[in-house]
Amino acid sequence: MANFDALREWVILFPPDAPDAKKAAGDLARYIGLLAGEGGSGGLKAPALVDASGPAPPETVPVIVLNSGGMGSQQNGFAWRAEPERVEIYGESGRGLCNGIYSFLVALGVSWPAVGQERLPSAAEKDKGFPLSDSRVHEPSRYEGTDPAAAPWRRFLPAGEKTAKSILKKSEAFAAWAARRRYDSLIIPLGAFSSGHGRRKLKALKKSAGEYGIALEAGGRDLSSLVPRKYFFFHKEFFRMEGGRRKKAHHFCPTNPGTIRLIANEGRRLFRKAGEISLFHLWPDKGAETEWCSCPSCRAFLPSEQNRIGANAAADILAQVNPGASITYYEKPGEGGTIPLRQNLYKMERLPEEKEFRDEKY
Repeated sequence: MANFDALREWVILFPPDAPDAKKAAGDLARYIGLLAGEGGSGGLKAPALVDASGPAPPETVPVIVLNSGGMGSQQNGFAWRAEPERVEIYGESGRGLCNGIYSFLVALGVSWPAVGQERLPSAAEKDKGFPLSDSRVHEPSRYEGTDPAAAPWRRFLPAGEKTAKSILKKSEAFAAWAARRRYDSLIIPLGAFSSGHGRRKLKALKKSAGEYGIALEAGGRDLSSLVPRKYFFFHKEFFRMEGGRRKKAHHFCPTNPGTIRLIANEGRRLFRKAGEISLFHLWPDKGAETEWCSCPSCRAFLPSEQNRIGANAAADILAQVNPGASITYYEKPGEGGTIPLRQNLYKMERLPEEKEFRDEKY
């Protein structure tokens, strides 16, 4: 296990082709300065950020070399190694470089238990000379293939619209925390895109997240939102049947042509309001994945096939509104059926855990 001498006068070489990692590089300099200041040097010694394309620093100066592979931001892999005079942190992209920087800081003992909170190494760790502990670092995530749903991608999924609204109120602080905790994207419920006020706050969140290369995605358990419950009073036929009666709760009747038209109209409205979002998540209602329609037309289809029919209808309209965007759907392992999927529809093998946004460790 190597040690990192924070009291040295380090220089950080920053690659000019990774602007979405510049804030993370600033964090790296700041925290090294804090470690140096609290290590007994009598003050902060934040390393200087130097353009890597300029003249090389003298050989006697210890350097932290940041490097980006220049790949797309969805390729989020990284690697780092530390020697007494030289630290190298590599990211496949600016997003990957951010992950590498924060992985290195975690190895030094820096942590961020909640938004707006930070913890530095203990006095005992400082006395040991800031050991770089592998036990603190999670395995690096790495993107492989072309299926965004299959990528080992860390997503922050808010536990409902109330949590999403809390995030939007503190978008800058939240984006910084999410980057430090190595989240690669933030999922925002579709409902947040409906109002002008919500879209203005989303614009601020997108800017803050983009400074770390973090993507915004839309949706979640939102497949049912494409058939708004307000239509139940006048159009019960749009909703699922259970025991011979139409039910307002959970999902809808996917074989009714009127339901498909409503999904198209509602999807067109929401997809347009979402603007440049390139990945949508439309998953069935939590805990009710198998509670679909039992009307005479739907009985011919498994619950997972009904789910696919609804997701396909949404995918058809997204292909018209935003041809470059995709949708993820979810069905439990072992489910499926014979309903083929649209080309812009991807299966989520595992859903991210829903998280609250409050002042505690996530």
